[in-house]
Amino acid sequence: MKNRFNWVEIRVRDLERSKKFYESLFRWKITGDENKDYAYWIINTGEKPGGGLWRFPHERPLGVLVYILVDDIDEALEKAVELGGKVVVPKSKENGNAMAKFADPDGNLFGLYEYAKK
Repeated sequence: MKNRFNWVEIRVRDLERSKKFYESLFRWKITGDENKDYAYWIINTGEKPGGGLWRFPHERPLGVLVYILVDDIDEALEKAVELGGKVVVPKSKENGNAMAKFADPDGNLFGLYEYAKK
């Protein structure tokens, strides 16, 4: 099913504190290794969508980013702009999959994800 929530990123400052909080609150399994330069831990909720905890630098704002799975990122971005949104991060590819970010007319940020065509 396309146009569904696909992934959720929770941007945090302290991974250990956040891990303990979410594991205790929701019984999620959160795994990963933190280093001084980068840290992105995987959240396993037991069902899809899953997500990640991302240690974000102090100069960047925190928040939650929801990714939506689409068939065609270019088409989705074009339609978002037509409807009053704006492209925040253009399409990029990673392992054949594509990602992008857009803001809705109120400035809410969303991610788009497109699996590689087979």
